Amino acid sequence: MIGSYLVERLVRVGARVIVADDFSKGSRDSLVGVSHKIEVRKEDLETLPAMERALDGADVVFHLASRAYGIGYSDGNHLRILLHNERITNNLIEVLARRPAVHLLVASSSCVYPDEGAQILRELPKLSGEPELANRGYGWAKRFLEQKALLLAHDTGIPTTIVRPFNIYGERCGWFGNGSSAIPMQVKKVMDGDDPVVIWGSGAQRRNYVHAFDCADAMAGLVESGFTGIVNIGTEETISLRELVETICRVAGKRPKLVADTSKPEGRHVKAADSTLLRQVYPNFRCSVDLKEGLRRMIDWYRRTFVPALT
Repeated sequence: MIGSYLVERLVRVGARVIVADDFSKGSRDSLVGVSHKIEVRKEDLETLPAMERALDGADVVFHLASRAYGIGYSDGNHLRILLHNERITNNLIEVLARRPAVHLLVASSSCVYPDEGAQILRELPKLSGEPELANRGYGWAKRFLEQKALLLAHDTGIPTTIVRPFNIYGERCGWFGNGSSAIPMQVKKVMDGDDPVVIWGSGAQRRNYVHAFDCADAMAGLVESGFTGIVNIGTEETISLRELVETICRVAGKRPKLVADTSKPEGRHVKAADSTLLRQVYPNFRCSVDLKEGLRRMIDWYRRTFVPALT
């Protein structure tokens, strides 16, 4: 999802782009607009030989590889998520330790932040306590990734950018049933005609959402600017999950009853990004796809993904 927008962004500025993916989660269809301008290497990056082939000839490396799912998948799969990410991370570090890149960007996550503390989260190079409990397997994996990337940078001198994206969504997502993330999950419930629509948790939990197009632009812009260090990709603006579902209903022209299921996990009560550093080091950052437009696109995603199967 993010990767396909990043590929397009890099192609626009004249980069020679290599894509490494096993397509277990992403889709080749997302690359159709630039497929004649890129090289695709279908590889399972959990194996070291595949990582070696993937990185062969690469100068700048953007590491986004991870089977990230929604909160419904995390519950009961924390160890599986951790081990999957660790295998990829260790292979990446081993190959780059032997063949250093010109620049490395690694995608961490806002899940590295603990549940307690400030509502608007600024970058902390040293994090205390547990990562976000509802996503702790993923959170620990990303904390480990950050520290290993910093050690790699220290020992090899590779300029390294670590980004912590906040709740990225977009119409190039796949559908993974109960493992899907919040926006596709809620869009499907509304568009399927569920009544009532069940909201996980209290519905009062607040999130900052950033479209994948803007997240990808930030990643490319940070590397172009030469920034090294840790930076959030997100903003201070939040919306509650109930307000999010209400907005989906308005855009879709639906009026179901909304019911909160407090027996389900909801994660941190408020998760928003302090974007001060991001805007300093990449002044061109902006959310060009606002949430209402993004939700319109998600409704189109639903129609492309599900309606043909029903007719």
